[in-house]
Order: sequence, then C-alpha cells, then structure tokens
Amino acid sequence: MHELVARIIFGNLPLLGITYQGIEKDEECRTRFSNKDEMKKVIEVAIRHGISCFASSSHDFNELVPTYLEAINEIAEEKATEVQMIPCLGIPLEFKGKKIDDYRRWATYLDYETKSFGDVKERYLNDPILNCRYAWKESLIRAKPYKLKELERELRVNWKKWEDIVFKFSDYDSAWVEPGSESDFLAISRMDLLQELVDRTRELEHKVLLGIHHAGTSIPLIEKEKAKIDGYVTPTNKLGVMMFPTQQDAEIIIEKTRETGKLIIGIKPFAGGGIEPKEALSYVYKKMKANSCMIGVSSVQEAEEDFQIARNILES
Repeated sequence: MHELVARIIFGNLPLLGITYQGIEKDEECRTRFSNKDEMKKVIEVAIRHGISCFASSSHDFNELVPTYLEAINEIAEEKATEVQMIPCLGIPLEFKGKKIDDYRRWATYLDYETKSFGDVKERYLNDPILNCRYAWKESLIRAKPYKLKELERELRVNWKKWEDIVFKFSDYDSAWVEPGSESDFLAISRMDLLQELVDRTRELEHKVLLGIHHAGTSIPLIEKEKAKIDGYVTPTNKLGVMMFPTQQDAEIIIEKTRETGKLIIGIKPFAGGGIEPKEALSYVYKKMKANSCMIGVSSVQEAEEDFQIARNILES
C-alpha cells in the first residue's frame, strides 16, 4: 500500500518552455525562465501554498532542466523547507539498435487501439496537445506502425542509460520515479521489458509510478500482470484531451484502478489551456477523485490563482 501522496504536485513543463498553448507562448516561457530568478519567483509561490512535491524531467530533456533543479534547491534552502521530487524519465527504447521513432510509436498505438476499440484515428489527429508537435498530422499519417512480432525480437531497453538517468536523481529525495509514456508502448508490445524496468528501478531503491497516456488500453494490461508499482500518472481532464483510446474508456479504467488502492495522479488538467482552472480541477479532484494532480503554471499570477483554487476545492 502506498503512502498518502501530496494532493498538489508542481508540474514542471511550463518552466521548461512547454505550455501546449502554441509556439509563441512556449518561446515566451523559454526566454523568461532562462533566468533562474524568474523560475524561483514561481516556485516560491508554490512553497508558500504548501506544495512540497515537484515533478521534474530528466537532466538531458532540455537545457532548462538543470536551471529548474538548481532553482528548487536554492528555494528549499532559503525557505528551510524539505521538498520531494517525482522525476519523469523517458525510457531509452531501441529498435534494431536505434532509438525508437516517436511517430512510428504513436502509429503503433493507433493500429493497436483501432483493432481493439474501433476507429479512433480522428481523436489522434485532432488532439490539441498532440498537435503541438511539429507537423503532427502529416507525420502520423506517414508513419508505419511497428510489427508486434518484430518488437518481440528487436525491441530493447538501454539499461545502462536508464540506470544513469535514474542515478542523476540520487541526491534528491524522490517520492517516486516515473518511467514516462513509453510505458504504454511496452504494455502493448513487451510486458516482459516493462516488468524488468520496474524491478530494476525498485532495486535502485525507488518506488515506481508509470506515466500512461492510454489508460483505457495500458492499465488493464499492466494490472493483469500485477506489476509492482504504486500507481499511474495519466491525463485527466474534462475535455478528454490525451485520454486514449477514448475519454469514456479512460475514465472507467481510472476509476476502477483508483478503487483498488493504486494511486492516480492526474496530469494535463487544463487540456492545454482549454478549461478554466476551477472547472478543470473540480473534474480532477471531485468527479474523478484523483489522489493528486500535477499543476503546471507559467507565471506568478497563474501560480497564485491555480494553487489557491486547488486548495479551495480540496478543503471544500
């Protein structure tokens, strides 16, 4: 049984210049938060609202991650407060010795879910967050799905790289390590590798949450194998953005999984800015009854507003 998780987790992506609100907003954030002091202003608001758990990407995710981690350390020292991290780490998958192709990976999901759930292609093509990727629609349409039989023979995890990525967070108090959304790919193709990934991460003395974007598909497969994880980090928003294969399927599985005692940590609650904070967070905490939510903010004003709204909902 997991320990009670913080109900509000600081989402890091806006401070890394990823807002899901367009290129201009991304560039604005990337420029502003290249200044560590600007990051610290936002983090300080989170600390003041009682938030002590922070999501983080891997050190090599982009050039702002080291600055973000330094900012957290400095604020924690200045405020004499303890913080925990949840590192979200991409799984270094290789096919025939080369890095897995992300568009072919998504084409494989589409092929798998179409066979299992019916035609979901339009949901993929029109998802507003996926469309923040460069030439998303054209690239997905052109991409050739991997064949599952080939993946059985040729898909590998670069274990040395994975252990190196995890080791870089050894100086932090990590509440959990979160293998990223490649977990979905392993769930539908190589459950043996996913099990091994979980076991190796636990051997490194970390508890594990899995990052999942296909809750309706992946979670039942993972639960059937009884993987030794504490729960899932998964999109949870009223518009169903990034909730695959469909919002209804994802909602049903999220609720069933939470009832078993597994943690559900909602991400992308605002659906890339498409939902007002009160409405968004009421859905996550009240309707879906998620244990926690990662809330990303791109300014001091947003931080003050969103964290206060979250606190009000949780206290009501």
